[in-house]
Amino acid sequence: MDWSQLTGALIGLVGVPLGIVLGELLRRRQRAEQFAATIFAKRLEAYDALLSTLFESYRIANEVIDNQKLSAAERHELISAAIMPIAEHTTRSALYIDEELGAHCTALFMGVEDLRDLPKSEQQARLAQFRRDWRETRRMILEDSGVTKVNRLFRDINRPRINSPVIERIRELQREQDG
Repeated sequence: MDWSQLTGALIGLVGVPLGIVLGELLRRRQRAEQFAATIFAKRLEAYDALLSTLFESYRIANEVIDNQKLSAAERHELISAAIMPIAEHTTRSALYIDEELGAHCTALFMGVEDLRDLPKSEQQARLAQFRRDWRETRRMILEDSGVTKVNRLFRDINRPRINSPVIERIRELQREQDG
């Protein structure tokens, strides 16, 4: 047996198992990509429902904050009614909603009913913190759901020129909040 025959046999011995392994890796990757689209759609649906529930709860929280006629028991009852659908949805959608983000969303409105009982100086600070937490919650949902990344991709593809005095003012306020 000469050297060229030995080399051919070695290449065959190494090539066949290597080809099998590479084929299996490619097949698994393709399978994962097929599931990714379905999972992304279900995650988006779960986060969309969560965001809708949060907006309704935010409306209730603002009613609790603004309505001076509500008793402490009524405020507590309203906030509990605002929190329960969030907790139920995050539990029901545990396969698609991040566990920590779900817990954060559930806890977001806790304590809002007690704002009016605080001294005025502390009341304003807690209200400002609640508003910051609300904005941060929406940002986290958009980021974890993948919407932020998809929107960036669309902007990169389309390169839209979205500009107006109102938009400029919004951007200016966002820079002030971030900085």
